[in-house]
Amino acid sequence: MDTLFAIGAGAYGATTVTYLASLWTERPSVGRLAVWLLRATLVFWSALLVWWAVDTGLSGGTRLGLGLSAWSLCALYLLLLRRYPIAALGSFVTALSTVLAVLAVLGLFVARPHPVLTGALADWLLWIHISLAFVGIVAFAFATAVSLVYLLQARMLKTKSRSELRRRLPPLDVLDRLSLRSIIVGFPFYTVALLLGSVQAVRAGEGTLRLSYVLAVVSWVIYGVVLQARLAAGWRGPRAAILTTVGLAVAMAVVARYSLGLG
Repeated sequence: MDTLFAIGAGAYGATTVTYLASLWTERPSVGRLAVWLLRATLVFWSALLVWWAVDTGLSGGTRLGLGLSAWSLCALYLLLLRRYPIAALGSFVTALSTVLAVLAVLGLFVARPHPVLTGALADWLLWIHISLAFVGIVAFAFATAVSLVYLLQARMLKTKSRSELRRRLPPLDVLDRLSLRSIIVGFPFYTVALLLGSVQAVRAGEGTLRLSYVLAVVSWVIYGVVLQARLAAGWRGPRAAILTTVGLAVAMAVVARYSLGLG
């Protein structure tokens, strides 16, 4: 099983490299190859995650969530690719999925942290908490991938670059709209997950404030500020893109700590 997870992470990495190559070549066959590699990778991960879920049940925990998040992120990209001209997002999306998959691989070698609660209720609360958190992470990761492309496109427009890459990147208004919609979708899920995590901590009577909780709250505040500023004040552009990226970096730090058993 360990080897299969490693192969899956490598497949995401290979797809990322292919997508990057497609950005710098004029041969459309490279882009088509990247799409087919991604589809094959998702099929592989579908089988792997089903096997893992059946084998581990509720104890699949964070590792199952990481695998599902990486899979969902790429599946969302392929779905939106049919509607929006976002082919250039592929390298960013698959790179983020590679990171999530690598964390899943590393988590295989770490003892599962003790749950905050015990019993059947604890298992279901933990499952709901993890599921909602990773739905939020997937949405934020997609928003970040879009934001990174936005920053790249804005930079190239500002410098009046005439490179082939600039022509292939999506328009700024499309990127800005996708980023906002992703945050709108992810924020409620992440909020409920944060509340459930707090409830578990209170019921367990924890007297110390864990770093993971602090980072989770910080990332929630960042996305709350971005969402409020964008909806209420019409905030957009590079500042929103940068703050969106920072929010994901903090959220991923939380994911990494749990994946490595640091809690």
